[in-house]
Amino acid sequence: MAAVAERPKLLHQATLVKRVDLGHDYFELFLNCPDLAASMQAGQFVNLRVRDELLPLLRRPFSSFDYLKDARGRATGISILGHVVGQGTALMARMAEGLKVSLHGPLGKPFEPPEDPATRVLMVGGGIGIAPFLHLTRQWSSGPSKRELVMLAGGRSVKDLVFMNRFNGAGADVLLATEDGSAGVKGRVTVLLEAELKALKGKPALVLTCGPMAMMAAVSRICQAAGTPCYASLERVMGCGYGVCNGCVVEVDAPGSERGYRYAKTCVEGTVMDCASIRW
Repeated sequence: MAAVAERPKLLHQATLVKRVDLGHDYFELFLNCPDLAASMQAGQFVNLRVRDELLPLLRRPFSSFDYLKDARGRATGISILGHVVGQGTALMARMAEGLKVSLHGPLGKPFEPPEDPATRVLMVGGGIGIAPFLHLTRQWSSGPSKRELVMLAGGRSVKDLVFMNRFNGAGADVLLATEDGSAGVKGRVTVLLEAELKALKGKPALVLTCGPMAMMAAVSRICQAAGTPCYASLERVMGCGYGVCNGCVVEVDAPGSERGYRYAKTCVEGTVMDCASIRW
């Protein structure tokens, strides 16, 4: 009888080793969880249980912000970037260091590096959607996945980019855009994207994006017009995180079907999906 492959561990007890208040309701949680970190790729997410009580009932999905290692380069954990918007994130922002935190993951599909090492990777993020790109930068700035990386970060004001100093020395060129001009170029992050695509001069490029749906839709249209492949990490409300509740579906093209589209489950078919297939 053939041996049954061992299923990867998906439930983890992590320890909150540090909580940092970044200001303007942003915070970062540093979680010690070596087994999870060793298998987690940029673009994947974890479902976090906020506390061991009835409410909040549902876990909260978060991408990994940073990939944490010890002095020997061994994976020790991940960090999570949060922004207080409701009950769950308000509780997370006050979590005590040393707390045991239940994590379900890694879930979803990660970003895939382009086959051609000469490809310039443009990461386009808005606000909290910038989160998965620090982990990606750690992974793709060295080793076999090494690529030329540019982080294009946008927000309404500098208050929405208070965590960008975490990218210092990570391995990506960083360009900022704010709608009020308080940091970087004045305007939306798509202004930076259009300029970068025009400057390629035939160099192969790949665009990866995460953030508000309207921003990602605009990024997708720009890339389609330029003939540049583009993949988005979708931010959706999730009940389960593993394809049961159907709460995170998005319309994608389905040529040949009666309606011409179908509903894809972001948690299992994404969160990283080809922008060309999404019905924005």
